[in-house]
Amino acid sequence: MPSTRSLRGLHQVACPVCTRPLQDAVTTACGHTVCLLCLPRTPMGAQLLCPLCQGAEEEKIQAAVAPVSLGPLSETYCEEHGEKIYFFCKTDAELLCVFCREGPAHQAHAVGFLDEAIQPYRDRLRSRLEALRIERDKIEDRKCQEDQKLQEVLMQVESKKHQVEAAFERLKRELVDQRCLLLNRLEELERQICKEREEYISKVSQEVEWLSTQVEELEEKCQQPASELLQDARLNQNRYEMKTFVSPEAISSDLVKKIRNLHRKILSLPMMMRTFSENLMQHLETDSADVTLDPETAHPNLVLSEDRKSVKFVETRLRDLPDTPQRFTFYPCVLATEGFTSGRHYWEVEVGDKTHWAVGVCRDSVSRKGELTPLPETGYWRVRLWNGDKYAATTTPFTPLHIKVKPKRVGIFLDYEAGTLSFYNVTDRSHIYTFTDTFTEKLWPLFYPGIRAGRKNAAPLTIRPPTDWE
Repeated sequence: MPSTRSLRGLHQVACPVCTRPLQDAVTTACGHTVCLLCLPRTPMGAQLLCPLCQGAEEEKIQAAVAPVSLGPLSETYCEEHGEKIYFFCKTDAELLCVFCREGPAHQAHAVGFLDEAIQPYRDRLRSRLEALRIERDKIEDRKCQEDQKLQEVLMQVESKKHQVEAAFERLKRELVDQRCLLLNRLEELERQICKEREEYISKVSQEVEWLSTQVEELEEKCQQPASELLQDARLNQNRYEMKTFVSPEAISSDLVKKIRNLHRKILSLPMMMRTFSENLMQHLETDSADVTLDPETAHPNLVLSEDRKSVKFVETRLRDLPDTPQRFTFYPCVLATEGFTSGRHYWEVEVGDKTHWAVGVCRDSVSRKGELTPLPETGYWRVRLWNGDKYAATTTPFTPLHIKVKPKRVGIFLDYEAGTLSFYNVTDRSHIYTFTDTFTEKLWPLFYPGIRAGRKNAAPLTIRPPTDWE
């Protein structure tokens, strides 16, 4: 019997041509496995012949040849008979020598040559190996692709770091310039004050000097004898009469206006810096909401895009839509899939050249069935356009909005805790309107694309990623 009853012995095979252990094993198309050197040498381009069956081969040697190496092969001998192993019993999965093959234990079993028996295992190994190689290559490719994406993200982060540094450097320079400008104005004001002070002191000093001279003369006169004093009084009776002293302005009215104006500007500085700091913090803490549309809320005359980012009005109502409590059946609008109960959130809607539209939010408990009036009192906060050029915030009554540049895209900023909903014209980066209220329920982004109005308003409302304002 063989020294092992496992398939590990399949690596210890003798070449059927030279009877030595296989060296550089090659399997021919007819299934025989021989040493590479045992194949007959043929002229270049000629067909190979199997040395055992002399069958013609195409010059494609299948083998352990390239894809698989069986590792070091050595002879295996039967422990019972001391003979080389040539056969394999498929029934018992045992390696057999000639005597074992002819023995009664395997007479009725399926026994074949070792090199033939090993071929299916090699084929399975090659198949599995090829599958593993393909899977490995796929993983390597995916790893390279993902690593490239990560490298791009890292480059973007690095770029954003430079942008932040550049932005704050510009801000720093602007603050320094404004500081210098303000200090220069204060220094100029200081020079003007000093100049007018000198002029005022000079005028007043001259008047004081004249008065002092008059005082000295009168004091001397008071000491004169009566005869001299009376005679002098007749000659200089008007000399010592009191004259009205007009006091000059210590500071001119123009200079007073300049001082007051500059004083107001300086007083507003702390408030301006605090507002800037709060706005910056508010901006950095604001989430760019990933808004998608909820088909379960869409009015039957609205059609959503496949990615649920666009909505448009159609004349024919969609049938077979379940009339769920969430669906609007009178007001042709649609809500987002996600609502908000806290935090700051920002999203943008492309309105393009549409002539009718409305965007905003509504609270969770609004009526979605039957006729309604979408106002803040009923739980709707919206900005709308109608007739192509009439904008309004839908307050009670409507607040007309005078917009200079027609918005192609509208930005919506919700600060739930602060109770504000602000609208911005992304096209010219201007503020449109801000609602102020107390929010107590979940708020849902709302989209009304307006009726078609022929083909003038056929374009959809589309949710877009926030604009990168650089």
